[in-house]
Amino acid sequence: MENNRKLFINYFFREITNLRYAYLKFAYKTVDEIPETSDIDLLIDKHELNGFLDIIRKGNEIEMIDLHRKTFVTFVNVYFNDGSYLELDLINRFERKGIIYLDSETVLNHAVKEGILKLAAENHNFEYIMLFNIINNSNIPKRYRDFYTSFNCTERSKIFSYLCNKYDLSINLLDELYDKKLRGPKKIIRQVLAQPINKGIPKLLHKIRYLGDMICDATNRKGITVTFSGVDGAGKSTVLENVKDTLQKKYRQKIVVLRHRPSLLPILSSIKHGKKNAEKIAIQNLPRQGNNKSTISSVIRFMYYYFDYIVGQYYIYFRYTLRGYTVLYDRYYFDFIIDSKRSNISLPKPILKWCYYFVFKPNVNVFLYAPPDIIFSRKQEMSKNDIQLLTGEYHQLFNELGKSHKKQQYISINNTNLDETLSVVMKQCMLAGV
Repeated sequence: MENNRKLFINYFFREITNLRYAYLKFAYKTVDEIPETSDIDLLIDKHELNGFLDIIRKGNEIEMIDLHRKTFVTFVNVYFNDGSYLELDLINRFERKGIIYLDSETVLNHAVKEGILKLAAENHNFEYIMLFNIINNSNIPKRYRDFYTSFNCTERSKIFSYLCNKYDLSINLLDELYDKKLRGPKKIIRQVLAQPINKGIPKLLHKIRYLGDMICDATNRKGITVTFSGVDGAGKSTVLENVKDTLQKKYRQKIVVLRHRPSLLPILSSIKHGKKNAEKIAIQNLPRQGNNKSTISSVIRFMYYYFDYIVGQYYIYFRYTLRGYTVLYDRYYFDFIIDSKRSNISLPKPILKWCYYFVFKPNVNVFLYAPPDIIFSRKQEMSKNDIQLLTGEYHQLFNELGKSHKKQQYISINNTNLDETLSVVMKQCMLAGV
């Protein structure tokens, strides 16, 4: 049975038949062969953008639509009820880093009708892929090299002749345009930059537009932060790894995984054991097993790690969040409140809870739990009574935080069915802005 994504793609291309567009980078035989992880790049007439958006909004089984507009493109993220996902890039101008590299009207006017699709002519398609990668200072990806290598001699000759004539190239093979370091690509980019539209006042206007897009990205395309908490054996690592893979492969998100805290400062024990050994020891530390009874020592240890949260949160924000990363924490500050002994800290919980007021509040906070018998069968480090006690304290804390911090999500999940857990977590991530 086809998923919602495939059904939508077929619906979408049937509905836009009367609109002007050219499908870019189409390297398949039919729309059904478009991979689940692939987005769809369409060059459109900018005056018809609303027509495309109306058709998208009328699609069936859509959970949510997220729009991100730039001056030259509108990114449309479509989330379906069955968990499938599609990104449509509606391009209205061939612009990259303030450089106009192709004439949109020419590509639109020469689009080729194939079945229900309107494809960019292969010479324009190759030119688009080549120029996009040259401007990004990268080589043409292998999948496109393989695609054009499969063309017969006549098809390759047409593309070759078109590019040689347009850019006055002296090359022997189309393959000489794959590598950005070769003479052909260097000459092409020089010619693109020498065009009147990329010089003088027009160039200045493009750069201003590009700067405006960058500012909008910084303010509107922030990443989110997700934390995973729970007693050992509740399945945090498994869920986190699955969420990470889904966000990376399916939604093409940039991900960074952190353990417990920002880690701008090293683990205290690294002074004695070295960084790698200290990290191993920290991972092996058991719940409720710290033996530090000194208040002074506890205060010093806590203030050291607390400083890491307070200062490190800004470092994480500017380095990752503002650049659109999704930050995943395996444990977070909540461990200090519920089980500070694990970090060899013995301080009153009300003080530790009060200090959370000054710590960055992640967008989505997930507390995973399971019946004590199940957790004990996975890990025998804690007694069933300790498991039950810690689980109850986490429940209470998340309920309190959920009531006092309405802008963030604090959710408790009985993690006995991995698929159901992932479904809930991914939905919360989606609503938070992934």
